[in-house]
Amino acid sequence: MAHHDHWHPTWHRPEHAMQWDRVKEAVRRDWQQTKHDLHLGGHELGQKVGDTLKQSSGTDDIPSINDPNPRKIIGELPGEWETVAHSVEYGYSARHQFAAAHAEWDDVLDHELRAEWESAPPAGRMSGLWDDAKPHVRHGYTYGS
Repeated sequence: MAHHDHWHPTWHRPEHAMQWDRVKEAVRRDWQQTKHDLHLGGHELGQKVGDTLKQSSGTDDIPSINDPNPRKIIGELPGEWETVAHSVEYGYSARHQFAAAHAEWDDVLDHELRAEWESAPPAGRMSGLWDDAKPHVRHGYTYGS
């Protein structure tokens, strides 16, 4: 437990300090991002409310104070853009190719794209196995609509 050498109210307990120690770096990152967003200093960290909540709960790691959060495509899709761009492109292109037959992602389309993906030479599948690439392919397909 970290040492707290500043004033605390009489109701303050050790568990309060332990809870604060767990969340303070995530909150500090949120503070820096807010200051940046308001043009009052701070740093661009790519910190969103969801990042702060996940970091403070221990679900996500907390980068050092000056390092931005790892980039994500959208929402909860993990990965660096350079790693997933090929999969997203494949889905986006597939949308333009198959939209007439598959207005929405369905099992038939999934099966067709999986078969094509798995028949490609491994070097051509920059993002690896279908199960790893599928969320990004599907995102590209949806984005292409």
